[in-house]
Amino acid sequence: MSRNMLPVLLLLLLSGALSCKKDDKYQDEQLDPVNVSIQSTNGRIAVPAGNNYTKTTDYVDIPVKIVLSATTPKIFTVDVHVNNDTITHLIEQQQLGDAVLLEETYYQLPKTAEMRFGIDTFTLPLRISMQAIEKYYGKTLALAIGLSDAGKNNTLDAAGRSAILLIKTDEIIRQEDIHYLFFTGAGSVFGQPSGTDHTLGTNEVVLPVSVTLGGVPGGAFTVNVSASPDTAQALIDDGTLNGSVLLKEGDDYSIPATLTFPANTSTARFNLVVKTEALRRNEQNKPVLALRLSSPTRHLLDSARSTVVMQLDPSRLIETDITNTNISYKTQYENTSNANETSGKLIDNNINSKFLLFNFSTLWAQLEFATPQTTGAYTITSANDAPERDPKNWTIEGSDNGTDWTILDTQTDQSFGSRFLTVKYTFSNQVAFKFYRLNVSAVKNSTLFQLAEWRLLKRP
Repeated sequence: MSRNMLPVLLLLLLSGALSCKKDDKYQDEQLDPVNVSIQSTNGRIAVPAGNNYTKTTDYVDIPVKIVLSATTPKIFTVDVHVNNDTITHLIEQQQLGDAVLLEETYYQLPKTAEMRFGIDTFTLPLRISMQAIEKYYGKTLALAIGLSDAGKNNTLDAAGRSAILLIKTDEIIRQEDIHYLFFTGAGSVFGQPSGTDHTLGTNEVVLPVSVTLGGVPGGAFTVNVSASPDTAQALIDDGTLNGSVLLKEGDDYSIPATLTFPANTSTARFNLVVKTEALRRNEQNKPVLALRLSSPTRHLLDSARSTVVMQLDPSRLIETDITNTNISYKTQYENTSNANETSGKLIDNNINSKFLLFNFSTLWAQLEFATPQTTGAYTITSANDAPERDPKNWTIEGSDNGTDWTILDTQTDQSFGSRFLTVKYTFSNQVAFKFYRLNVSAVKNSTLFQLAEWRLLKRP
């Protein structure tokens, strides 16, 4: 070995020795356990206290701080648990004032806390549903949080291994901030239809029912919908709805089991579907039903308006087929080749028969009533074969004398997606005419015309 190499060798040996001593010291520090506790004041955490929480429309986030006696020498975990028995006992002993137990359904809390290397504090995230704050407004919500099983020989502080969280709800929100759910228009017997957005049909009537959320809307949620027949029957029995008849869910009407409120929405709607036969059967009785909201996944129910009683007016809901009522009928042309496919098949109320016409150019079919009639809807039903023969362009026209015609509805480029398909068309008309006609100017793509049925409907 040369003399020049000796200083370098000595330097490397010294560096290695120092490195070993440093590693030994680090190894020793890793073996020292730490003491773990929940930061509190005499075992209690009051909220609000300063600005130790954040709030959104749907949640309150509360940081629960875990403190260590020294920085962690290595990663370990601590189990987190809740002790409802502690809160229940303290409430029974009247040691928590007006407090109520915060139920598990209203909060999210991790079951373990991972203490990473080099930290001396850890924030345990506790998320509480605003529904709990609203439900127990004016009271204090209580939750007992405890720690157990600190891993890797670390210890739990005897006094700080648990703490009672106390949340003063009336300091988190104001009473006017509470989100209440209720039927729009509830509070008294609600007459239906209440507007013009209902849909009349031959077999059923669709009535939109609105539910309102008070306050600033937040995330999406659902609420259950059900029938409440006892509510309506009680009003019939006490004379409030004297002479009314109770409709039965399933037999007379249907509703969805749940209603979904999309995020950031203050109003949601569902459809009440009433069978037309039930309305006809009770045309003189003003049929009634009652609906109830329950179990919202967020927010609260307005107890006074979470049930609505509806009284239906059949005279404004029944759509009547007047096609064959005291009429005379004629068409521009007739099928003289096949007695089974003549013009009369167009209004025989049988979609399995049809009117077939050869050498089509135009065609009208006319109804003449004994007395003038008001109508605002009609149906067209496609026939059994050859879609290219279907009508494409037409008008519905009304007349007082059968000579001078007023166009009431115009349809162009119509297409039927399947055979025997009935499509309803509506139009605005308040004038009574004695004559009505369907005037077809074009078919899909053929020299033949075919149509299974044309029905004229009287709307309320």
